[in-house]
Amino acid sequence: MARNSSLRRFLHNVYGYAFFNKLILLTPVYAVFMQSHGLGDIQLALMFVILSAGTLLMQIPVTWVTNKVGPKPAIILGQLSKAAAFILWYFWPNFVGFAIGMFLWGVEWAFFNVAFEGLVYDELRARRHSRMYARVLGVRYNVQAIGTALSAFGSLLMFAGYGWITVASLVAIGASIVCIMRMKLHVGIKKHQAHTKTNFIKLFKTGVRICGKTPCILLMLLLSLFIANIAYLDDFLSPIGMEIGMPIEYVGIIQFFVLGCAVLGQTFAYRFTRIRDWILYTTICAAGALFVAFAMDYSLRGLWALGAAYVLFSGINILLYSRFQDFLPPRYRSVILSLYSIGDNIIYIGTCLVIGLGGMLGSWRYSVMILGMILIGVGLWALLCVRGRCAIAPMPGAHAIKQTYPRPKA
Repeated sequence: MARNSSLRRFLHNVYGYAFFNKLILLTPVYAVFMQSHGLGDIQLALMFVILSAGTLLMQIPVTWVTNKVGPKPAIILGQLSKAAAFILWYFWPNFVGFAIGMFLWGVEWAFFNVAFEGLVYDELRARRHSRMYARVLGVRYNVQAIGTALSAFGSLLMFAGYGWITVASLVAIGASIVCIMRMKLHVGIKKHQAHTKTNFIKLFKTGVRICGKTPCILLMLLLSLFIANIAYLDDFLSPIGMEIGMPIEYVGIIQFFVLGCAVLGQTFAYRFTRIRDWILYTTICAAGALFVAFAMDYSLRGLWALGAAYVLFSGINILLYSRFQDFLPPRYRSVILSLYSIGDNIIYIGTCLVIGLGGMLGSWRYSVMILGMILIGVGLWALLCVRGRCAIAPMPGAHAIKQTYPRPKA
């Protein structure tokens, strides 16, 4: 009973952090704030490039810091970095201030990808509950979605001014830090000490070598990254909605609709953790075909196809990422998650370029069409090259790693 109570407290803090980390009331208005202080369209687009650059360039230093101080202090450092960004925007509202703030926000993302993701899995494994990771991941994504949805109401506070919206966002960050500090971890101190005594460069090189020599880690990493990024249209839903005839004042309905579809897929994904490879990879092709169907019926009527695709892709993403975590050696988890974050930003930038190419052709429908065809190709690649090479072990975690870890040469 005490063990279950301890697990519940840990998960409540995980979900609490996930919620408050996404409850940023500045989200719907910070772009308007930047443009009201002189940023043009191109400069605003550059801000998002700087955000990804901050995550990408700081990934290795962040991993080093995480291995030195441990996951909880690292997550808190990331939150403080984001808080500094919001404060900087308010007191230094010009191009340089915005750029530095975006970079700091990117640093927070790097800490999140390495420290928080590794902490949740390692803690469940230490408590012998690694089997429930996919379910925890789905609930966490749903909680994050609720926080993101509530953040949209930040625009209603515009009458109070950006200062109060900034303060409200900082309060949410403070609440997320409290949730992290309340976590009582079962992961042993010896593991942390082993990281601090290891040469980090050697550790990182070993992590790269493990990815290269362990097919399941590399294949699951690539497949998870492709699905998470190529199927991500969230940042472009507003212009897509306007293009298919949704009035600008109601364009947010599409975002809520797609968010609800994603929540549906995330909620029930854990029920399919033992799904056969060929079914999972065929579903990727089917979901990609739904993207193509939406592009062909590019109208409000065709939104059913986009919604169905989001249901499938959100569930597939959880299943793939859960399998990827199962194959990671605990000692190198933070390093390999760092590599995952680097790949995540690179593929996202590539996805944005593809979407931009479709826009240059005259309509966002071409972007959706191209992405759908790429996703069908990813599904076919998985069926031909990944299927059967990464069988699910009876006991996720250490046993799965034992089966897939590269054997020494005779």
